[in-house]
Amino acid sequence: MELSRRSLLTGAAGLLAAMRVPGALKGLRAGCQANGWNLDPAKFDLLLTAIREMKELGFEGFETNIRFFQPQLGDVAQAKAAVDAIGLEFVAAHTNLPNYQKLGMEGTGNEITKLAEQAKQFGAHALVLSHGGLSKTGEFTQEALDQKAQALNVSGRRCADAGLTLAYHNHQPEFQNNAAEQLGLLEKTDPKLVYCMMDIGHAWLANPDAIRVFAANPGRVFGLHVRDFHNRQSVPLGQGEFPLKELAAVIRRTGWKGWLIDEEERPNLADKPGKAATGPSRATMKAVFGV
Repeated sequence: MELSRRSLLTGAAGLLAAMRVPGALKGLRAGCQANGWNLDPAKFDLLLTAIREMKELGFEGFETNIRFFQPQLGDVAQAKAAVDAIGLEFVAAHTNLPNYQKLGMEGTGNEITKLAEQAKQFGAHALVLSHGGLSKTGEFTQEALDQKAQALNVSGRRCADAGLTLAYHNHQPEFQNNAAEQLGLLEKTDPKLVYCMMDIGHAWLANPDAIRVFAANPGRVFGLHVRDFHNRQSVPLGQGEFPLKELAAVIRRTGWKGWLIDEEERPNLADKPGKAATGPSRATMKAVFGV
C-alpha cells in the first residue's frame, strides 16, 4: 500500500505543535516501565517494590500495565496512597487496544471508558494502547487502516472525557514498509485526541530511519520508550547498537518535551532483571539525554 508521506515531511508543523503535547510543560522527564521487574497482579507489593526502586534510581515517573492495579479496585484509596507515598508520578497505564472489529466502535468506546476511569482513579495521566499491527510486513488495505484509526479516535475521545491522554504504543509492524502503518495512523487520527507512546526501540529494529518519523512529528509524541539492543537482543541502554546519541540530538533540535521511558522488558526471561538493567540504563539516560 502506498501512503502519502506528508506526516514524515511536516517537521516544522510538528515542532510548532510540540508545546501542545500533554505533559510537555515540565520539560524532558525520565520515566520507567515496570515490566522489567517480576510482577504478579495478585501481589501488589511487587509493583510497589519496583516503583520504590525506580525512585531510588532517580526516575520521575512510572508506567505499568493496568492489570497490576485492577485487583486493587476494591480499595483504590489505600492503593493510591501507597503509590503516592513513594513520590513517583503515574505516567501511564498500559493495556491493549480492544478488539474493535468484534466490538464495533460503540463497544470499543465503552471498554476504553471503563479502562480510562480505572486508570484515572489510581492517578494515571495517560492510557497507553498497544496493538499487534495490521500486518507483519506493513502491507494492508485502506479499509483496515481507516477502521483502526476510527477505533483510536473513538478511544481518544473517551480518554479525554475521562481526563486522560490516549497514547498509542507501536511494535515493529507499524514501522515495516517504510513506517506505512505508523504514518497512516498519524494522518488518519485526530491530533487533538490521539498521541503516540512511540517505542523507538521496536521502531528502529523494523526501520533504521525510525528516528526521522519522530523528528518530523514531535507534537504527536507523548512519550518515547527507549531500548537498546545487541544483535537484536535487549540489553541495558548504552550496551548495544541503538543510536542513542542521534536520538538525543533530535530531541535537542526539535525542542521536544515529554516522557523518556526506559523499558527493560525481557519476555523470554522467567526472572526479570529489575535494577540490574534499569540501574545501568538510568546512568546512561543521564549521560546521554541529561535527565
